[in-house]
Amino acid sequence: MMQQTGQTSRQWTLIAFIAGFMVLTVLGGCRGSVSDKKIDFIDLNRAMELYDEGLEDPEKVLFIDVRKAERFNAGHIKGARNIRVNEIDLKYEADPELLKFDHLVVYGENPGSASARAMAKRMIEAEYNTILKARVRLFLGGWVVWESSGLPIGIIEIEDDPADEETTQTQEDE
Repeated sequence: MMQQTGQTSRQWTLIAFIAGFMVLTVLGGCRGSVSDKKIDFIDLNRAMELYDEGLEDPEKVLFIDVRKAERFNAGHIKGARNIRVNEIDLKYEADPELLKFDHLVVYGENPGSASARAMAKRMIEAEYNTILKARVRLFLGGWVVWESSGLPIGIIEIEDDPADEETTQTQEDE
């Protein structure tokens, strides 16, 4: 009888552990890999609608460009912010500056952008989406579709370093 009681006790302990794990997972206490099913994929039409909503209320929509800074500076969706995947740290709380937006629209270079998909998943894992508000969207078309459609773009012109100009002038004078 003693052995049976010990076995029953272990079974209840295992059941309690599994139940606790399931509760934590459902409530978001455990972070794990995010399935593509959790991503809200949007097309160009929806991206344009969200862009227009952002024009009416600048704190409603933020486009997030995940490309390298050089590519972003050369051209991006007007008003977008350049944030790289490694800048979303899973060890810390979600950034309050980003949480103020209703929609966070992530995009990369083109429809096959692995970094854009990775950013969307990372942001979901970092709890930018909650039970009450799903903020993160992935614009599948990316920069190439936006630009080729003739939609508003931004360009960051980087001023030349005065030291570079002096070097160029000196070389030209010689």
